[in-house]
Amino acid sequence: MSDISTEIKGLSLNSLLVNSLITSVENCLQMCDLKVRIAGVTKIPIQLPDAPVTGLVGLSGKCTGFVSICLPERVATLAVSGLLMEEYTAINAQVVDGVGEMTNVIAGGLKTKLSNTPWMIGNITIPSVILGSHYNISYSKGIEYCSVTFEVDDPDTLSVHDRVFMVNTSLIQATS
Repeated sequence: MSDISTEIKGLSLNSLLVNSLITSVENCLQMCDLKVRIAGVTKIPIQLPDAPVTGLVGLSGKCTGFVSICLPERVATLAVSGLLMEEYTAINAQVVDGVGEMTNVIAGGLKTKLSNTPWMIGNITIPSVILGSHYNISYSKGIEYCSVTFEVDDPDTLSVHDRVFMVNTSLIQATS
């Protein structure tokens, strides 16, 4: 399990959120038989990668927001192949369903890791999967944003673009 320091070159990170997100992703990808390494972490909303598959799950409880995973086709098919133990080489209905399930597993991991904290998640929505890569997400003021970029350990994938993916969460604490 990776553990990120609370400060990277002056960028103060919410270590609870960052490390909960990283652990949830690593646990999910272990189920998919994929090894990954962290390539970057930020708390500043950034442009989403040009990835054709995005899974989204809404979160609510003591906080509200969402978690998303933006995947290139190669990572999506590799992950779902590992998850379902059947080889996929292109986006199809099973891969879309698998990406939704992966997003759900990551959201469930966050829910577990953040229980009994000020960021407790009570409910998660059903996953949605976006196909296509030319969109932006706007974020509200006051959110706690966390984005972790991962690189898949896949010697058969030569292009960095095909082996790097991003997982994001944006949360705001609910007012009572």
